[in-house]
Amino acid sequence: MSSTLARSHRFLLTFGLAVIVAASLPLAAGATDGAPTAATRSVATSATSILNHPPAWTAEVAHATLSRINAALAPRVIAKPAPVGAVVAKAPVSQKTVVKAATAPRRAGTNHLWIPSLGISHSVAAFACTRSTPPAAGVYRWGCAGRSNAYLFGHAWSTLKPLHDAYVGGHLHTGMVAYYADGSGRVRAFKVTQIKVVTPDQVAWAIAAQSTPSLTLQTCVGAKSQYRLLVRLVATN
Repeated sequence: MSSTLARSHRFLLTFGLAVIVAASLPLAAGATDGAPTAATRSVATSATSILNHPPAWTAEVAHATLSRINAALAPRVIAKPAPVGAVVAKAPVSQKTVVKAATAPRRAGTNHLWIPSLGISHSVAAFACTRSTPPAAGVYRWGCAGRSNAYLFGHAWSTLKPLHDAYVGGHLHTGMVAYYADGSGRVRAFKVTQIKVVTPDQVAWAIAAQSTPSLTLQTCVGAKSQYRLLVRLVATN
């Protein structure tokens, strides 16, 4: 019986040492689960050597060693990488929506006319009511107009040509917006309310005083510039 027990202890110790040797050897690169490697094949050779030279271990040490071996060999869960092309959920990122307000062009100055839709931006010169010399190129404000009526005129071949062309081309209409800066630097927006074509002697309507701040534009029209194009605008601010 004692001989049999000794052989059992010897076998247990040999098996435990063989497992330790196997666990301590690194896996071969590229090995797959369950495939034999050079490390596992060397366990048999190591066990044979240990059988001839058993270590002086007690049964308690052997059981403790086997417990540590079992814990070391317990399966470990290894996270698998996401497949190529997979959508990985991410934590939502708080973003602030920045709304940029459209910035209107800044118009400033004195005695200046802007008609954006016609591409007009030009200074305005004074034209005295008693002046006898004809106007040159440019835009003028006639001093004979009534109260609250800024009466501006210019040649159809000069600065107000876009106004003439818009009328002839059928593009001049009510609602068109213009801006005018007066002598004090106050800029107001005006909107077209009326369009008329008259002979040169019909000036009463053009220069009449207005109940609200108004703008009257005049230029020539006709094959021989024999008519006057009159455009009335009313302030919107």
